[in-house]
Formats: sequence, structure tokens, C-alpha cells
Amino acid sequence: MSAVSIPTQLTGSKLQPLIEQAAGQIAPAWPLDQMIAVNPWWPKRQHNFAAVCAEQQLLAGTSCLMTADWYLSQWQQQIQPAHLQQALQEADLSMDTDEAAAILSQPHDLSRWQSLAQLLSEQAPRQSALPWSQLIQQQLSQFMGLYYQYPERFSVEAGSDQHSYQSWLTVVCQDKGLQVLSGINLTTLFATLPTEPSVLLQQLESWLDSWCPDEQAKLAYFENLLQSLSGWAGWQAWLDWQQQLNNHQSHNAVCQLLYMLLGWDWVLWQHSKLHNAAHDHIITALQQQSRQYSVMLLNTQALQSMRLVWQRALELSVQLPLFRQLQQAARQPVATPARPALQAAFCIDVRSEPIRRVLEQEDAGIQTLGFAGFFGLPIAYKAADSKLSRPQLPGLLAPVLEVSQIWPEKTTLPRQPALGWKQSFDLASSSLGMVEAAGATKLLSLLKRAFFRTKAPHAMNRYLDDGQWSLSRDQQPLSIAEQAQLAAAILSAMGLNGTLAPTVLLVGHGSETCNNPQAAALDCGACGGQTGEVNVKVLAQILNNCEVRAELARRHDLQIPTDSRFYAAMHHTTTDDLQVFQPPAAADWLGWLAEAGTKARKQRASQFAEAAPDTSGLSRFFKLRSRDWAQLRPEWGLANNAAFIVAPRTLTKGLNLQGRCFLHDYNADQDADYSLLHTIMTAPMVVTNWINLQYYASVVAPDKYGSGNKLLHNVVAGHIGVFEGNGGDLRNGLSWQSVHDGTRLRHQPVRLSVIIAAPQQAIADIIKRSDDVAALVNNHWLWLYQLDQDGTLNQWQQVRWQQVTV
Repeated sequence: MSAVSIPTQLTGSKLQPLIEQAAGQIAPAWPLDQMIAVNPWWPKRQHNFAAVCAEQQLLAGTSCLMTADWYLSQWQQQIQPAHLQQALQEADLSMDTDEAAAILSQPHDLSRWQSLAQLLSEQAPRQSALPWSQLIQQQLSQFMGLYYQYPERFSVEAGSDQHSYQSWLTVVCQDKGLQVLSGINLTTLFATLPTEPSVLLQQLESWLDSWCPDEQAKLAYFENLLQSLSGWAGWQAWLDWQQQLNNHQSHNAVCQLLYMLLGWDWVLWQHSKLHNAAHDHIITALQQQSRQYSVMLLNTQALQSMRLVWQRALELSVQLPLFRQLQQAARQPVATPARPALQAAFCIDVRSEPIRRVLEQEDAGIQTLGFAGFFGLPIAYKAADSKLSRPQLPGLLAPVLEVSQIWPEKTTLPRQPALGWKQSFDLASSSLGMVEAAGATKLLSLLKRAFFRTKAPHAMNRYLDDGQWSLSRDQQPLSIAEQAQLAAAILSAMGLNGTLAPTVLLVGHGSETCNNPQAAALDCGACGGQTGEVNVKVLAQILNNCEVRAELARRHDLQIPTDSRFYAAMHHTTTDDLQVFQPPAAADWLGWLAEAGTKARKQRASQFAEAAPDTSGLSRFFKLRSRDWAQLRPEWGLANNAAFIVAPRTLTKGLNLQGRCFLHDYNADQDADYSLLHTIMTAPMVVTNWINLQYYASVVAPDKYGSGNKLLHNVVAGHIGVFEGNGGDLRNGLSWQSVHDGTRLRHQPVRLSVIIAAPQQAIADIIKRSDDVAALVNNHWLWLYQLDQDGTLNQWQQVRWQQVTV
């Protein structure tokens, strides 16, 4: 999604379209309470991965690749000569592996675009004062935190389209602390800034033209400014994203931040003209940089080319063993029972792969399926007796329906206070002021948490029960016919429109952790950073409804057997418990679930050096780990994800994929017009790309796209994000503890490999019809492979299929 355009004639400046274009290059960052994985380079998907790597190095001062030393450390270990040789061939480089290693080991100095603030600090360093870049970041970041935590404290007219920029002006013109930190009084210069950004842009035009006449260089200048505060730019981009997702006119929040940064540059330039003897040197440096931008970009890409080859070799080292497994499995078809005894539909999340595998081992009559964890429900959950509403679907989509629980009237009054006062304590963003106000009462709670490790209740989910749900669209109840239409589409997409087992489990997932600001990142990304509990309970209610079933049979030719019952269930990923809501009093399959959880915990124990040695102690070990409020690594989430497999479960059943693959069930024979394949490639495939590249970015560029040390996190404005320490930029992405165990990386930084079992032409047609899919596969943001029934693999390369030799 891109920024909403504002006609140039309304702004009076030719810079406005470039401002919007630069603002559109910033990926959104979701708030902590809805934290989902995001590809931080998503707005750049129309450009080749290698070109974006060079641009990021130049404008953001960060890399999209691991260091040369790191790749060399993998040589002859993870990366073997065959992998490197194949990567060299793909890059059309005629050299041997020894030459490639020698070139990689040579030192290279990578240039970087220098901002006005950086040049000023270098040309005229000031003693005992913060560098200008650091001062700007500090001032703007603190303002943004204040602005979003206490919006009511700003006197600017609430309806103003430029509210944040104008609020910043009211603050910066009176900020006495700037003189203390800089040793210079800039207040009078800030007071000259216009209240309308359009006037500011008009003032900037002639100055920019004097040293930066080229349009591409101007774009580089604007993006470099935004990258200096990329954390807050990501938050602003999320605000714009939400506006556009709901078809509202955006106030262009990213542009507002850019106006503030431009205001700072204008003030520094005016100050430089009056007081800086190196003024002429600075304008010369800016002019030279502007003229050489394209050359600098090409040089940077050339210097990174060998690291790209080694990155590809790393990816081949992960891909080739997987391909061999899939080819062997394709040639050995697995028999399936005529009617399963149990069907269990799990989210495609990589943590579902191990639990599905061990569950299937319990009985030959068990069939598991993989489907996006929101189960096709386009819903927002509204807590009863509250104005709070949260999306329960992927961030790419806007909710269409609203669901809430039906509560007896007598429970209404006592529940509302708890959702305010208790939330202040239970969330990671709890205020020290609240703790002080509670005094000894809170001390008892703290002691209880420390010694007894009680489960941390969820602010909204704590009130969910097994009661009935109401569904509405535009505040009107959803009719039986509408529910049946929804159910028919979901059953068809899940492949459950044929044979149904007597017992069908709808298994959502969620993580149980304590004192963790990024807890939502461990929940279900398909459910908008929430657990899947609401979705599975709502869908089970719909599918068990006799009237809905009758409507399905009458209007949609879908006959659900009378003995088939749908159960809502949860996979607790921190403990590997499988919980069933409203289970039967006795059933063999309940024992299967318990045994599967035991086996899953035993397999996962190897990830933790301090795990209990015996099986009987593992349940307690994982449970206590989830409740330990000092635990930095409660679970590894989706770390080490590497592939997305779209194929019948019969292909992957029995394979140990080590929790590295997203598994989406798909049978091309049952998808006559390939509409389901189109949905998978344009939705779940995009979501898995987001997940994969967030983990990737948090490893290759932790200072820019990770959130740093979890020990130092301070929550900003209740839910927006975190500071690392008490200031600096807003930190987005995963903490270092989420991808590193203190000794080694727990996530291999590889781009996603997508393997689809469908006809070549069907996949190619979808690529042609979808710009986003074409951008991802043609520009190497992921690797796309097609698998034939005989095990033949073909790679989408250079806009055509090429057979892969494994």
C-alpha cells in the first residue's frame, strides 16, 4: 500500500510528489499489542533484492546481508563447495570456490550518504555537545513518544491535517533543553518555521535545487532523513496503512515526520550560514554527493555482489536437502483412510509442523491439515462491555465482521473495572506509578509471581469462556444464510468439503509468556498478533449449528454428516499442550492429544540446554518457563523458518521437517479453476514472506531492523513499541534474544523457499495476474519452485521455469 496522493497544486510545491514517494518506501510496524511479522523492505518489492541491498547500505547505513567474516565462518561447515559452485554458476561467474573465498576475504570500504547533520558535525565538531544527528533523533523521538502518550496536551486544532507537525513546532520552539544539549540557542530559528508544511517546502525548493537538482538524488535525500528515524517512521506508516485499509483518507503520517526532519535541516542550514566557517565545504560536499549518487549506488552493488553469491550458497545448503526429501516422498505415495477417525486443522505456522507429525503417529486414522490460523474468518473481536475491538485476521486485510460473546446481564457490572485497573498491572507496559499507588497490595502480587509463577492472564482473553458468540456485519446480526455462505467458503478452502471425520478439531495457537512486551509476536500472525482462540470458537459454533448445516446442504451442496462434530482447540506453543474446549467426557482421541504433547516436548527439549532430562519433568519445565517473568527466551517462535510448502499432506507426512516449514494443504485436482491456489499465493505466501524477512532482517541488520536487548526495553506510550534504554529511536523488529541463544544464532538468515505442487502454467498465470506475487518471485525476495507428481522440481528463474537438478 502506498501513501495517499495530495495534488501538487494544493501544496504549491513541486517537492510534494517526491515527499510522498519517499514516505511510501517505509514499511509499517504494528504496535506491541498487535505485533505481527513484517517484511521491512515490503514497499521496495518492485525492485531487485540486490539493488535494494545497495540502496539500504547507502541510505540507511545498514546491510541486508551477513558480514564477509560470517560467511567465511560457514565455509566447509554449512556451506559446502557444491553449494558455492552452484551459486557462482547462477551468478554467471566463471571462477572456482577458492577464488570466491579469496575475493570475499578482501576488505571493502562501503560508502554512505551523509546527511547535513553528519557533515556539520564532521566539519565543525562541537566540544561537550551531542552530535547533531544524535540530537535530532533524541529530540524528535522524545517528542513523538510524548505526542502519542498525551495527545490531549497539545493545543493545536484537533482536526488539522498537519496536527503532528504543528504540535512539534509548538514544542520545539519552547524547548530549553536543546540549548543545554547543543550549547546553541536555536529557538529563534525554529520560530521562523512556517506552520504549514507546504510553505516550508516552497522555502526549501531553491536551497535543494542549489545542491541537489536531480530528482533521484532528492528522493535519496528524503529517504536518508526518514531512515535516520526509521522506527518512528514505521509507526507512522502503520497509521497510514490502517487509514487506507479502512478506505479512509490518510493524513499522511510519514510525511508529517519528514516535514519535522526537513524543518530541522532548514534550521541547521540557516545556523550554518550565520556561524559556520566550513559552510562552503559543506555545500560542496552535498553537491558532490548528489552528483555521484547513481555511481555510488552502482559501486556499492558491485562491492556487495560476492556476498550475494555466498548468501545464495547458504540458501542452497538449506534447500537441497529439503528438495531430496520431497522428491523421495513424491515417489512413494502414502495411503489415506477412507474416512479418518480424527481430523485436526492447524495453522500453517512452523511450530505446527512438529506437533502435527507426532499426532499423526498416534493412530493411522488421524489426518492433520494446514490452513491459515485465522481460519478464513474476516473478524474483529469486541470485548463485552468494552469499547475495545481488535482484528483477528492478517494485517493485509481489514475485518468485515465483528464478533463478541453473549453474556448474561448479571455479569456486566463487575467486569468493566477489571479490564482497566488489572490491565495496568498485567501488561508488560504496566506503569511504575500504578505499582507505587497500590503499595503493599502490589508487593504481595510481585512475591506471588516470583515464587509461585502463576500464569499471567491476558487483558482481553481472560474473559473468554465457552459460551455463545454473536456475529454482525455493519451492526446487523449475521443471518443463517450468510453464516452458511461463509462456512461453505471456509470448508472448501480447507479441503473439508468432502469426507469429514466424526471428530474435527479446529486448532488455533497462542503463546503463554510473562512480562514480555513482544508477547504478541509469539502468538498467531494470521490472527493479527492474537491467539486463535476466538476464531476457532466462532467457527466451531457456526459449523455445529444445525440451521447452518441445513442451509449448507440446501444451497451449497455440502452435507456435513450428523455424527461429525467440530471442536475448538488450542496449541499452546510455549508448552506444547493441546487444549480442547468443551471436550467430551471420554474419547480415545483425548489420549492421542496428550501423548502428542508429551512427544513434542521431548523433541523440543534439545533446544534448551537447561531442559529437564526426563520426560516426566518436561511439562513442568516448559510451564515454569512460560511463567518466569525474568525469562528472556520463553520459546523460539518462528525462528529458523525456511520454506513454505503448498501440497497435499500425503507428500510431507512422515517427513521430519524440523519445524522449519510452513505447511499449507492443497490438492490441485480439487481446484478446477485454481482460484484457491490464487488465494494461497496472494495471501498466505505473502504473509510467510513477511515472517521470513522479519526474522532475516533481525539477524542481518539487528541495529536497524531488530529491537536490541530485551533486558533494556522500555514500552513507549503503552503499546506503540519499545525504546532500548531510555531514548533513541523507536525499536522495531525482534529482540536479539529471539534469534540468538547467547552462543550462536538460532535463525539461519535465508530467504523463503516456496514449493508448490501444482501445474506450471497455473502458477505462471497467477504470477502474471498479481503484481505483488510477480515482484516477490522475479526480484528474488523469495525462491519459487514447482513440484510435479513424479518428483521433478522446476525453479521460476528469469521469468520462466527451469528444471532443478538435486
